[in-house]
Amino acid sequence: MKILEYLDQAGRSPFAEWFASIEARAASKVTIALARVSSGNLSNIKGVGHGLLEYRIDYGPGYRIYFGRDGEQIVILLAGGTKKRQQNDIETALERWRATNAAKEAEMPLTRDFKTTVQARARNDASFRAALLSDAVELLLSGDVETGKAVLRDFINATVGFERLAEKVGTPAKSLMRMFGPKGNPRAENLFHVISQLQEETGVHLAVAAA
Repeated sequence: MKILEYLDQAGRSPFAEWFASIEARAASKVTIALARVSSGNLSNIKGVGHGLLEYRIDYGPGYRIYFGRDGEQIVILLAGGTKKRQQNDIETALERWRATNAAKEAEMPLTRDFKTTVQARARNDASFRAALLSDAVELLLSGDVETGKAVLRDFINATVGFERLAEKVGTPAKSLMRMFGPKGNPRAENLFHVISQLQEETGVHLAVAAA
């Protein structure tokens, strides 16, 4: 699924503003949640009326993401919030969902790609980069390989880029893209080499500890 953000009439993304306001680890958890939605994993989602959907994230104060679906392949992010403000956030999201549908009927869709928001924060927030990379590796180690690959792909696009990474690891960029694509099956040797280079290029250094 393609993840888009609703834009208001001034061209601002309320979801992006909310995403920028939450702490780095929470933003990483939101990115992971939306990577799962993008791959078609809707297990944490429930309907809250009028076509509006809520994704509950088990982290911090009970973060929520509100969105609607445009057909089978497009998700439009409308708002983010917490359990404490749930009802207010639902009402706000519903207003934006109605505005989105009205704009669609007028053939004036107002959206942008969520990846733009992730990349902007990754460029400007070292704590978010560290959280995103460490969470991606944790997903891989825990066996959630598909989500781990998707988050690493977002991390690469938001930081060094595949062309630069290809130069560092000695693997063609297209091969790396396939490796982290939905059908990719990276060998452990290649995967850890990539992670090592990402740490060197981004200044994010991971440590492994038994729990």
